[in-house]
Amino acid sequence: MREKIKIKEILSWTKSILVSGNVNHHIGSVSTDSRTIKSGEFFLPLCGENYDGHAFIPAVIEKGASGFVYELKHKNKFKYWRDAIDPDAFKKLVIFQSENNLKFLELVSYWYMRKFKPTVVGITGSVGKTTTKDLLANILGRAYNTKFTPKNFNTEIGVAKSVLEIDRNTDFFIAEFGMRAKGQVKMLSDMCDVDIGIITAVGKSHLEFFKSLNEIAAAKAEIGEMLGSKGGVLFMNADDGLSSFIKKRISCKVVEFGRNRNLDFNFVEKDADNLGRFTFDIYRKKERIIEICLNISGYHNIYNACAAAAVCLYLNVEAEVVKEGIETAVVESCRMELIKKGGKIIINDCYNANPLSVRKAIDTLYLVSSKNNSRSVAILGDMLELGEKSSELHQEIGEYLIEKKIDVLISLGKLSEHTCGGYINSKNFNKNKNLCFYFKNKESLSEKLGDIVRPGDSVLLKGSRANKMESIIDLI
Repeated sequence: MREKIKIKEILSWTKSILVSGNVNHHIGSVSTDSRTIKSGEFFLPLCGENYDGHAFIPAVIEKGASGFVYELKHKNKFKYWRDAIDPDAFKKLVIFQSENNLKFLELVSYWYMRKFKPTVVGITGSVGKTTTKDLLANILGRAYNTKFTPKNFNTEIGVAKSVLEIDRNTDFFIAEFGMRAKGQVKMLSDMCDVDIGIITAVGKSHLEFFKSLNEIAAAKAEIGEMLGSKGGVLFMNADDGLSSFIKKRISCKVVEFGRNRNLDFNFVEKDADNLGRFTFDIYRKKERIIEICLNISGYHNIYNACAAAAVCLYLNVEAEVVKEGIETAVVESCRMELIKKGGKIIINDCYNANPLSVRKAIDTLYLVSSKNNSRSVAILGDMLELGEKSSELHQEIGEYLIEKKIDVLISLGKLSEHTCGGYINSKNFNKNKNLCFYFKNKESLSEKLGDIVRPGDSVLLKGSRANKMESIIDLI
């Protein structure tokens, strides 16, 4: 937390009970991690399926925590905590009792945001959220005091903790919103008091929790509810097939971006270098604004850059600042990260995977291999959380690999066996040119990978986060 909060404010915001402490005193920085908590920080233990932070309360007090909040259901443990902690230290603690600690954190963040009221940009979408956030932060950070959700802090916990990093000097707060259920984007948008929204694109992700693509689009559109209630504006990818569907569900102002020259903000690409990094022009309707040379590979990243540029130009940021911010941005690791190793070009895009993001990564592999006249090798892990259509969607990826003329497929994991099936059974599969290898685990893959991948190859690594595909880089 950047600025201290009075205890009486927290009581008002959360309707919790003060068990110990003076209502006129303050708490400073909040930590949810007992492993990294520092002296003077306030401990907020959270509960999950396989963990309960309440177990570490005595340990964090030994480390110098200023106090803690516990859930009502753990009230019977209070005597144990008191007896386990030095009596003199215990007397000095600030202790709250809440109904639910996650809700406690969300409410503190909700009201803390409203104390300072920076301009808030919320970003959601099936692909491109983090890259768009990184580009936008690098532009706005050149002219304004800008805070943003770091890494992949896009859940209720991550966003709430990031909100507590703003202060009275913060001009902009940029938040990435993840989504695993209906209502989540609405809740995050409300917590952050969003002024400007971005929907990067909508694709088949989290189908384990949604019945259809329209349901996913409707859940993404929840960001428009908050914007409509306060006169905000939503930036939408007009080339996305679901933009019309979303517009019918929202009442806020919409600004569209994409490749179409009649859009509010649009681009015209020129060419890509041998690492698949495009140069393109940004337009406001039909007025050319500036040329940008991306330092990130992939055609899809033009859309992410166009979204970031559109927001900043809408806010009257100077065009040269927009250009410099995009061209010098460093995005999070494992997202279109280009590595040259042993005469090979490795495209490390293995942070996460869904059918849309995998297709875009395959497009980039094809582009890079074509530019370098090299053999194209796709090493793909399982795509998770796709529900009952998982097998079918993996098979479609195999077929898409053949469509994009990818020479070699190496698939890893239980579900990716269907990717192999789609690849081999595609009508354009050429047994004299296309090679397909399937491995159940990384151990079996490590024994054979050196015989498959050769110097001069262009190699893509892609799979859902649980696969930790980046560990394969050391084997290539």
